Amino acid sequence: MLKKLLASVGIGKATVDTILLDEQLRAGDSFAIEVIIKGGDVEQQLNGLEFAIMAEAKAEQEIGDNEVKYNKSLVLQSWQPSLDITIQPGETITHQFELDLHPEIPASSLFGQRIAKVWLQTGLDIKNGIDGSDKDPLVIVPSNTQLAVLELIENSGYRLFKSDIEVGYISAQSFSSHLPCYQEYEFKPESRSFFGAKELEVTFVDNGAETGVLIEIDRAFSGDGYHSVSIPNHCDSVDTVRPYIERLLS
Repeated sequence: MLKKLLASVGIGKATVDTILLDEQLRAGDSFAIEVIIKGGDVEQQLNGLEFAIMAEAKAEQEIGDNEVKYNKSLVLQSWQPSLDITIQPGETITHQFELDLHPEIPASSLFGQRIAKVWLQTGLDIKNGIDGSDKDPLVIVPSNTQLAVLELIENSGYRLFKSDIEVGYISAQSFSSHLPCYQEYEFKPESRSFFGAKELEVTFVDNGAETGVLIEIDRAFSGDGYHSVSIPNHCDSVDTVRPYIERLLS
């Protein structure tokens, strides 16, 4: 009786561990995982699992006369497969699943460097118990179209300064985002001219067939200017994205 009581409040309960079967991912792709559930000290009923793609994003909030910036964990996607099985003490149950990443999921890695925090969180729904959980960092790289755009901008005299995930949505003339955050790449010019751009901020919105590119150009004395274009995703090299991007930079 004591063991059952302890299990109901999360002591000696079943635990879950998720193994990523793909080392590197791209937004819009499918990926495989293996879930290993280990029984606790008593028999327990497992109702289901929950998977969530999470990201850490920068948020702003006005408190009085001050604007406070902070980091916020966001759920970008989730799945709830049912189980309805009983696990015995010490028993191990293994399941494999295939999940599909949303095409707008932000990248977490660029040229081997971490640029954002994105992870898969796994929860275990246990009857009358607190769910066990597991967090696994995801290595997500930009699509080939996005990489080509970033490379072209660097070849045009800019260097990547930083990349952030911001809370919110973006909208342009021919596309708009759907997830509760967007990723922004900030570039600075290699050399400054009196009337040239002080910085570029580049955001992508991929719908699976096309990649929307929104570029904010901050110029001295003329303020910010916004330019956008949609590029077919079969354009995946610097030469093929050049006609779309160069006119935005001019």
